[in-house]
Amino acid sequence: MQKIIKFFTAFIYCFKIALIDTIRHDGIEHAGYLSFLAILSIFPFLILFVSLAGLFGQTILGQELVTMLLTYLPKEVIIGLTPRLNEIISGPPQSLLTIAIFGAIWTASSSVEGLRTIFNKAYRVSTPPSYVWRRLLSIIQFLIITCLILLAIFIIIMTPLILNKLSSFNIYSQLLKLRFLFTSVMIFFSVSFLYYVIPNLKQKMLNICPGALIVVILWSASASIFSLYLNNFDQVNIIYGSLASFIIALLFFYIMAMILIFGAEFNYAIEKYTGFKFIEKS
Repeated sequence: MQKIIKFFTAFIYCFKIALIDTIRHDGIEHAGYLSFLAILSIFPFLILFVSLAGLFGQTILGQELVTMLLTYLPKEVIIGLTPRLNEIISGPPQSLLTIAIFGAIWTASSSVEGLRTIFNKAYRVSTPPSYVWRRLLSIIQFLIITCLILLAIFIIIMTPLILNKLSSFNIYSQLLKLRFLFTSVMIFFSVSFLYYVIPNLKQKMLNICPGALIVVILWSASASIFSLYLNNFDQVNIIYGSLASFIIALLFFYIMAMILIFGAEFNYAIEKYTGFKFIEKS
């Protein structure tokens, strides 16, 4: 019992410190910067993703990714994104060897560089590498992340086909009920991956799990609360009129970015509380 009390005391203390540090390190303002990059990057990323999927003869991967986005994003956010998403998957670029694709890679990788700048501040990285090296690293990491998403979507598509073969064992219908849990686990590992590879410091995978878990929980809760707010209050439509759907999408990404920054600060607070020292990458 004493250990449980000690655990919750440490958790509440680190939660409070992380919240203070998020504000003190301009996390609220940086969240606005990340939300802008998210809007700026999402369409170039999808163009690149659909193009890569087409190279492997798997154009259905792009359609599946868009379907997942439309399934798990709040419906108010979907309204602003759906028209362009449908255009991208219905008429993807025929070749990667275009200036537009290189421009898409540069633009979409800006979100990775933005995350690196903010995570470095959260983890107190005092001597980050030069801008040229950081930018090159952002492009490489962005391409790796894109390929990992391709692989993940491929697994998601293939799994039901495999499970369907096992339908006689009554397994398929039961596992379909775990779709939400499976998605949450994927989000957890995705956030953990971002916390692990993007900051310019060395750390153990276990060290970034607390913040990633907090992010998954807060993302799920905030998405529900955000939808509830929009369904019961009409201020956004009244104020922004025809721009409301775009502003709602921007607000949604702003909230998600703020929670992501808080998760990084929470990881640092946990490690500082336990006496662990991060080692900056050379």
